[in-house]
Amino acid sequence: MYNEQEKINKKNLINDRKFLSDALQFLSSRNGTDMAKYKSKEKIYDDFVEHFRFQNVNEVTAINDMIYAQNATQEEKDRFRRLMDSYDKMDSDLGAKAAFDYVQGVFTAPSTYAGIFTGGGAKVGALAAQQGVKLGIRQLLKQGAGGKALRSAATKGVARAGLVEGAIGAGQVAAQEQARVEAGLKDEINYGSVALGGALSAAPGAVLGGASQVQSALVSNFAEEMNQLATKTASEAILKANAKETKEAIESVKYGETTKVLYGKLKDRLELKETIPTELLVGKEILDEFGEKLGATTSKDFAVKLELKKAQNIAAAGARLLESIPPLDKGEALTSRLARALNANAVNVDSLEALAKRHGISISDIGSLLAIEVSEAASLMGTISSIKRAEAKKLLETFNQIDGRLVAAADTITGKARKELDKKLGVGTMGKVHTVMQNINKARIGAMTVQLATTTRNTTNGYMRNIIYAFDNLGAGFYNKYFQAGKIGRDLAERKKLGLIDITDEEIAAEVKRTVNLGKAQMKTFRDSIIFKDLMFGMTSADTAALKALMENPVFGKSEAAQRLFMQMGDVGQHLGDESSRVIKLARMANTLNTMSDNMFKRAIFAREIDKALRVGGLVKDKGKFIKYQDGFEGGLNEFLKTGRFGEMDEKMVGAAMENALDFTYQTGKFRGKEGIFNKAADTFIAASQTQLGSTFVPFPRYLVNQFRFVYEHTPILGMFNIGGILNKSGNVATDTADRFGKQLGGIIAIGGLYTMRELHGDDTTGPFEYYNPFGRGTVNAEAALGPFSTHALLADYLYQYINYGPKANRNDGIKTAKYPEKKFKFSQRDFVKSLGGGQFRPTGLNLVDGFFNTMGAALNDGKLGIQLDEAAAKYIGNYLNTYTVGAGMLKDVVATLDPEYRVVTDSKDIEFFPYLFKSATRSFPTNEEGMYLGLPPLPFVGKVGVEGIGPKRAKLESPTKTGGIKIMNPFMRQLTGLTQQEERNVAEKELDRLGFEFFQIVPKKLFGDPNLNNEMRGRMGQYVEGALQNYILTDDTYNGVKSDVEKKFLLKQKINKLRGLARKEILNPNRYVTTEFKSRIARAKYFDLSKDTRDLVNLYYKRNVGKELSQTEDYAAALAIKEKYNF
Repeated sequence: MYNEQEKINKKNLINDRKFLSDALQFLSSRNGTDMAKYKSKEKIYDDFVEHFRFQNVNEVTAINDMIYAQNATQEEKDRFRRLMDSYDKMDSDLGAKAAFDYVQGVFTAPSTYAGIFTGGGAKVGALAAQQGVKLGIRQLLKQGAGGKALRSAATKGVARAGLVEGAIGAGQVAAQEQARVEAGLKDEINYGSVALGGALSAAPGAVLGGASQVQSALVSNFAEEMNQLATKTASEAILKANAKETKEAIESVKYGETTKVLYGKLKDRLELKETIPTELLVGKEILDEFGEKLGATTSKDFAVKLELKKAQNIAAAGARLLESIPPLDKGEALTSRLARALNANAVNVDSLEALAKRHGISISDIGSLLAIEVSEAASLMGTISSIKRAEAKKLLETFNQIDGRLVAAADTITGKARKELDKKLGVGTMGKVHTVMQNINKARIGAMTVQLATTTRNTTNGYMRNIIYAFDNLGAGFYNKYFQAGKIGRDLAERKKLGLIDITDEEIAAEVKRTVNLGKAQMKTFRDSIIFKDLMFGMTSADTAALKALMENPVFGKSEAAQRLFMQMGDVGQHLGDESSRVIKLARMANTLNTMSDNMFKRAIFAREIDKALRVGGLVKDKGKFIKYQDGFEGGLNEFLKTGRFGEMDEKMVGAAMENALDFTYQTGKFRGKEGIFNKAADTFIAASQTQLGSTFVPFPRYLVNQFRFVYEHTPILGMFNIGGILNKSGNVATDTADRFGKQLGGIIAIGGLYTMRELHGDDTTGPFEYYNPFGRGTVNAEAALGPFSTHALLADYLYQYINYGPKANRNDGIKTAKYPEKKFKFSQRDFVKSLGGGQFRPTGLNLVDGFFNTMGAALNDGKLGIQLDEAAAKYIGNYLNTYTVGAGMLKDVVATLDPEYRVVTDSKDIEFFPYLFKSATRSFPTNEEGMYLGLPPLPFVGKVGVEGIGPKRAKLESPTKTGGIKIMNPFMRQLTGLTQQEERNVAEKELDRLGFEFFQIVPKKLFGDPNLNNEMRGRMGQYVEGALQNYILTDDTYNGVKSDVEKKFLLKQKINKLRGLARKEILNPNRYVTTEFKSRIARAKYFDLSKDTRDLVNLYYKRNVGKELSQTEDYAAALAIKEKYNF
């Protein structure tokens, strides 16, 4: 045999017929490669060695090979064994082709990037967070001490990345070893090889991780320099405002008393000497310049005294604000007065920002005054400082009014007050119980996103969204620069000529210039996006890192906004908040990878949006009169940061950038205050879904709303119309024509890209979300990974059908499809509904809603209502409890990868209430037909460490189109890639998919109230489809003689309906069952199979004969006997 030759090399193998036969059949059975593509011996050999090179460096290939060996026939195992043995014994295959194969294998392995991200991206500026390094890294570098700091950073990066890479490498070698054991090449795994593989695999990731960490440290140096520069400017602004504006307020009759009172309250709350944040500490340069003015000799003393000056400024600003809004009555608080003034447009974002800048503070600093009011109200209204619920509700409504009017601002002015209110409501026994229940529910929602597969899918979708974001900006930039600018100039000039507006030529020129600059800035954003700036290998540019650090520094009044932006994960972050309870901390810790990925995208988009806005410039006006055009920063964010004026950054600019960053990740919740029915509905939907009850039905409302808006904006033609205010930005400004045009381009690119995927990696038997498996045979389902792009994938599928089967398409035989006008367009209601949910419709709670009307329509006297309510309750409660353990899906996939028994999908339904509930609640855990497994994955030498067979036995989940039940294919690949590998379809399944059969057209009609019998009936149908129907497709002359797909579908539908009826008849045959219990179940199923009118009549006669309602006795066999007796 070829694998037993003394010398094994290419020359010997390509001249060995048995080798060529084995290799050809293996490549066909393992990878699904068409044998017809092999025209030469060299091609067979090349693909053979390429496969095993991949196995050496790519964990997905290694795991797939292990699973292939576990499922293979003995003949396939022998063939696989001979090929692996030959490859292992071959001479070293160095050379250009080998190098290319290895590089390709490495860079298509998900683990290649895990070490990089862990080493360099776990925390931006992790080294600089150490205080010894933070204050002046550059000076340390000049003194020679920086080398030690950088070596420390590199060491940490090497350790982290090496650990991750080493673990994955060891797992990959273990999979290779297990494949050889399964194929009979070895008796047992060589754990020495596993250890060696882990050690060798650690090296590449460690090197890259170390480099990434060093880069992060250097970036943090720049960020700290910018932080100190901006702090210096902000300190100067606070002191300058205190010396002038605040001094005037204190000394004036009009504001003096109010300023002093407010300052006293702020001072009492600050307790600065004990609570001074580390971020407020300043460097020696700032201390030397301003310390004498404050009488401060240490950094901490400086920070304390500067904060007191700032508190005086806040008090002075508050006094001026109160004076500008006369009270309705003597006791009207600032919160009420501010809400009233905002509603009357007497105060707005611009006026508040001007007031804040005048006093060297930010808008959010003014929110401290609202927090004081909440605290004082609590003291007055409750004996234990707890606010009455009715008053709290009234306060929240006022806060909502304020936030709705200030929606364009970067942060909410009510943030501090809301936290104060939450703290006061948590006092007392009932308050504490309520808080505990809230925390448990928040942790539950956090636990729903902890799987690695979720992170992988979110990250994949983020990169897809980045490409579309790039083309959104390219389209908008092109339109602004080459069309919109000229149009604005002509329109303004024409309106001026007609006397419709009072405007100077200079102002017209300024408007044109601003639009041109905006177009240029958008094109720059396109370039940054297309090269994945700040999104490569976990590395962040210096500008972006500095911007994030400045946002998080409380000196500049934007730290709360930064926390909302960078610490949240949309719905999950909204629920988790920033609370300190242990269960919340645990949920946050479990979501670490998701948070890293999420923040990477938001950080990048936020920085790009700020950079874009800074480059544009704008018109300077005074009381509505044009003064001049203020040029933007040609160097963008970098140039602006070096001015040290971060604290002066426009509030609306920051707010808009934050909204766009949150919109990018489908997380924005700023719909309150925007006009249009869509925004009102979105705000109501999100608010309702974020309650404890609402979250059981819809745990991720922000995602659903934002993905719907994303699809709308990026749908060709539709996205040009602002229906219901869906395109409104904060401040009720609708996206302009350029933005809409840009998103139209982005949508076309999305559809075009997915059409190309559909064309190259699918055929007429694959669905809109299915593609050929890149790692082997069969297909993968990418619906969850596509997310909101599911709708574009569906549109791409429609386009694919039109191009390939429409009236202008050519068939393979050259005949125009127009000659077959009956060719039917495939439209799946199921796919359409799923696409609208962005692949994320959750079963929890919605199942109860789905069946509500049917349940309410059930008859009360024959037991149907009770059965439906029991099933709905078991399903709802089970699904709800399952949300706490979604993270166990990772354990399930690992166990299923290592143990074939757990790859069989089990049915989570049952006829009994508690078994149904238990199966539904535990379906995320590893299960087989014996029950649930709870423990660790199989370990070397010891096997499983845990308990098997927990709970009721479970039947395998049957398929109506094949035998053997439904199986999980390569479960670990789902965690690594986010793609769900599907079983290879049989001939009948491919034909049914090609002709567009829906699931409900194949599966037999359900039997009421008996999920177990329904599952068994699906299995019986699967036998018929894989047997009789498949034979009919392959051999029937009439069927194969028909050229029209419409006729073929008609013939198959007739055949399927007969088989559906036959499967149903067999399951309902009472003679198949021996026990009384099963005979009773069959009787019940047959009874509820009758029409409602017939059941009503049977029940009437049953009560006349028995004297009781059928729902009381549940003797359905007797009821059927009455039906037969009276012949109706």
